[in-house]
Amino acid sequence: MNPRIFACVFPTGISYADRHREEHGDYARLAFLPFATLQLEFSKTCPPQLKAEITEDAAKIQARRGSEYQVSTSGQTLRLGSVSA
Repeated sequence: MNPRIFACVFPTGISYADRHREEHGDYARLAFLPFATLQLEFSKTCPPQLKAEITEDAAKIQARRGSEYQVSTSGQTLRLGSVSA
């Protein structure tokens, strides 16, 4: 993935951020993929040139709908796409 994009796993989903821009003292948010719905949500400020890469990365998780996904180092898991959008 583009080194400009920072992806971070949170207990509720994957957040994609822009290492080249800051908002409120942190990397600017580009998109969010909630584990419950697996519906990728783009920020209004996401540059178009980064959307394709984020979509491609998120598709790997979306393809695993229905499977268990570990969200913590202690072994906590959840079922991907457990809530219909």
